[in-house]
Amino acid sequence: MNKTTVGISYLQSLLWTALFFAVAIGVSIVVELAIVDFIHGNPHRPQSNAIFMMITFPPVMGVIAAIGVFLVFTLPQVLQALFVGFLDRKFEGRAHFTILLALPFTAVLTWYCDDYLTPSNVQLIPGPDWQPYQHGISMARYLKAMGFQAIVTLFGLLYFDAGHRGRSRKPVVIIALFVALTVGGIWGYVLARHQFQFL
Repeated sequence: MNKTTVGISYLQSLLWTALFFAVAIGVSIVVELAIVDFIHGNPHRPQSNAIFMMITFPPVMGVIAAIGVFLVFTLPQVLQALFVGFLDRKFEGRAHFTILLALPFTAVLTWYCDDYLTPSNVQLIPGPDWQPYQHGISMARYLKAMGFQAIVTLFGLLYFDAGHRGRSRKPVVIIALFVALTVGGIWGYVLARHQFQFL
């Protein structure tokens, strides 16, 4: 398999990843609004406003999430594509699965991109307890980066492997879409439960 094929596969998996993050964010917004405004009842917002938010917020936040995915995961995906291309040329077969061994190092790059390329705790009207964001790595930040990078790496690896074997990539994409919908729904429920204290 040549470098171009590996690069295209990893680029496609990055585009799918951006779409899945956007879908998860969109679903979480719709679920949160549905629970808070229609099931529980929100006396502070008319239902017409909630419907308007359900229509407008998911696409806007989905685009923002996709931009965040490109900012945070592009460099790690490029590194992984180079690594997989090198291993595949040298050893062929299933050598690309060794990319999982590079995950701890890739997570450092993910943390760096997240920490320095994305806006941190931006607040238009800072409260009295607001403090500026402190850049730097910590165990919690590293583990968070590794968790998200593990998800992206696993999807990219399965997507690449399906193409490498000559199989259809549709099952990988469909399962990942189902996971994104499920995670978005659960996250929306958690956010809605958090909103109940203010109603």
